[in-house]
Amino acid sequence: MNNIKNYAFPRTVKEALTLLLNKKYKAMAIAGGTLTAKTLPPAVETCLHLKNLPIKAIRISGGNLVIGAGASFDEIDKSNICQNWAGGVIAASAAKCSTQLVRNMATIGGNIARPHSFNIFPVVMLGLDARVRVVSGKGEKTADFQDLYAPGFGLRPGLDCLITELIVPAKTRNWKCEFIKLAKTESSWESYLLLFFAAQMKGKTIEQARVSVGALSPRPFRAMAAEKELKGLCAGPRCAGPAAAAFALDLDAARAGDYRSHAACSLLGRFAAGLLK
Repeated sequence: MNNIKNYAFPRTVKEALTLLLNKKYKAMAIAGGTLTAKTLPPAVETCLHLKNLPIKAIRISGGNLVIGAGASFDEIDKSNICQNWAGGVIAASAAKCSTQLVRNMATIGGNIARPHSFNIFPVVMLGLDARVRVVSGKGEKTADFQDLYAPGFGLRPGLDCLITELIVPAKTRNWKCEFIKLAKTESSWESYLLLFFAAQMKGKTIEQARVSVGALSPRPFRAMAAEKELKGLCAGPRCAGPAAAAFALDLDAARAGDYRSHAACSLLGRFAAGLLK
């Protein structure tokens, strides 16, 4: 951070965006600062800290779950709304982020702003069909989460736009979900695998399935072959085999390696087998 000349604490999104887009400041936004502060590009001269912005609320709007980008991992973990959404998987995921000190500071917006292999919420938001709301010099824009890291998105969070909200669609409220962080210890930031499994059930039948994978590359991905195999099957131990075999193909394409592939397929099988419990 030797090149930093200014440190700003805007109190409104408009003020923050004005500073961010003013080229003379060479600004970059940070939220909790647990990682970004260590990796600021040399060209950055102004730290734009977002902790005072009114973008921390967690609420229900139009049936959807809306999480303010400034909400910390600890606030998400303790949120009654998150604890009661999709079996509490969002809160449970937040609880698995490193240490309590980090969870007190790290925010969901900062965690998804730039792709990194070990970030937790990109995997979860991708699996929940979330949308992300950003504001830039051209106004407000809401996009599917899967498009956030795509070249065609055209904006760089923290550099020429700000993430303000994550929107989890109402359809996911009663999904059966599981988030798994396969790491040396629960407090480890680095992990071998990040897995998110979800199923929308109709009786004993899986109507929709989501399988998303992180830690293998900076950008999480959905295992489409596994999802296709799960859809329409009767949940239980018998559906685990075909789904796991399809998942192995997805993981092979991602060059997961034998250990990660075997572990991930076993965990998917366990999830599928336990859906009827």
